[in-house]
Amino acid sequence: MTQQIILATLLIGVLTGRSTACINPQVTSKSFTTQDATIVAHIGFISEFQVTCSSGAVSSLYAELQDHSIVPVAVVGDNIFQVSWTEDSKTAKKGQYNIRIFDEEGYAAIRKALRASEPISSVPEFFTVTINHSGAYNGPWLRSEFVAVIISLLVSYFAISTKAKIVS
Repeated sequence: MTQQIILATLLIGVLTGRSTACINPQVTSKSFTTQDATIVAHIGFISEFQVTCSSGAVSSLYAELQDHSIVPVAVVGDNIFQVSWTEDSKTAKKGQYNIRIFDEEGYAAIRKALRASEPISSVPEFFTVTINHSGAYNGPWLRSEFVAVIISLLVSYFAISTKAKIVS
């Protein structure tokens, strides 16, 4: 009898755990990237997304970044999550960054794949978030000091040549 109660409790726990998993996630996201790299050394990438499920709840989430590192996703609010990282401004490329998001089951599959020396790309993601980086402004091609020196040299040349024509 005791074994049957323990088995029933375990079965209920497993079924309850499975029923609370997020099914059919709908994701809305917004993102931000640093646009001006004249005064910063690193470009910041931030993606904030809201996840709504047709049934169940969202568990802990993990993100695979561009360098294939796995980082935990921060919980910002009720079903609102955020992932962020920085890259050197000289190596950050403009374009779309696809961030693969995994739930706890996916993260466990990633850890298993890493232990077996398999590629992470073989693990299916929970969903994907896209960040569009339009590039960062690195300043003008010519510095204003250089332009001022060139203009002053040209003005000096014309002044000296005009004076030489007048005096002679």
